[in-house]
Amino acid sequence: MFQAGIQERIQLMEPALVESSDKCLYLTEKGEGKAELEVRLCNDCILIRNLENNKLEYFKNKKCADYVMFESKDDIWKVHIFEMKRTVKEETWEKEIKKQFCGAMQNVLAFSGVLGIEIEDIVLHTVYRNDKINDTANPVRQHPGIRHKSRSMTDWNDEEISLVFLDKKRFKHDKIKLKIDTGEGQYCL
Repeated sequence: MFQAGIQERIQLMEPALVESSDKCLYLTEKGEGKAELEVRLCNDCILIRNLENNKLEYFKNKKCADYVMFESKDDIWKVHIFEMKRTVKEETWEKEIKKQFCGAMQNVLAFSGVLGIEIEDIVLHTVYRNDKINDTANPVRQHPGIRHKSRSMTDWNDEEISLVFLDKKRFKHDKIKLKIDTGEGQYCL
């Protein structure tokens, strides 16, 4: 598990919102967008839950992703930011999800200071059921004369996304598709 100093710092946080494990963690959403993602782990991780409702309020960007996970491997720290959406559309992607990622990164800076760790990398994850950006059922997207790739579509389908945060402009991004009917899924870090 973690060094004693980090364990002590984890104790400074609200226990209902923070969990650590080296095996498995669950990310859940309730209500209309019900979702459950089982994240299987290979390394020690610290999960900050319900970040969207417990973010630091002194930042200008009030948007924030749902979960932040700090992963430790050989004393090298990587952060995983998870945003859970039932449906991803071009407008949602550009005006909501990407801003939520930036808001979570602001909070990550504060958490890493409290934990006394230095972050080597940040990976963004969108957890979803429906992809309306690549929706092949949309007749406009199927028409050969109109088939074009928007900036959002290119960004969404790439393994890295364009997102300006401090001095970095590109971030690794994973799309995690849940079962459409149940909203359940699994992911391995």
